[in-house]
Amino acid sequence: MGQIRLRKGLKDNEYQSCINGLGLLQGEQLILKYICFREIQTILFGKPNIDRKKGLLVFTNDNLIFMQLQGNSSSQALRMPLEQIRGVSSLGRRGFLNWSNICFEVDSGITHTFDIWKACEENSDGIDNVQVITEKIQKLLNDTRAEKKRLAKEALAKGAMPAMIFCKFCGARNKADETHCNNCNAPLS
Repeated sequence: MGQIRLRKGLKDNEYQSCINGLGLLQGEQLILKYICFREIQTILFGKPNIDRKKGLLVFTNDNLIFMQLQGNSSSQALRMPLEQIRGVSSLGRRGFLNWSNICFEVDSGITHTFDIWKACEENSDGIDNVQVITEKIQKLLNDTRAEKKRLAKEALAKGAMPAMIFCKFCGARNKADETHCNNCNAPLS
């Protein structure tokens, strides 16, 4: 029996399942990838509990995507446009494994918390410190906002219809000529 090779913290089949399930939109490119746990607050026997879901946190030029592992397969558990992220904060390192705890606050006031373990970008050597991770994510958010602003000004100057619209139910980005949301299948009109 062959040895299972780990791809920076995930088995090859787990990593490939996450990448294959991303469902990138036209023109969407992978920028940052992190192996992490997503913290989800639940109620267990009437008491607050934190459930941790392992997966791959991916940043594209348009979206934050969390691919949650379920056995050897994965599913898209969270997808949000980068424009909806209001702020990024870090709580530093936790535990002896050097987890970097990062929180994202979105426009709806909800906070998403991730314990990031390893970076998977090609130019990363694995574990980055929490400050480096936060700086990379903040730079991506700033660059995305600046680009969207530039494109919107360009479209207004030309009097053109925007190329993308947001779903009013889930916030996902969709092509302007679509009738239903690619993420939640809600009508876009």
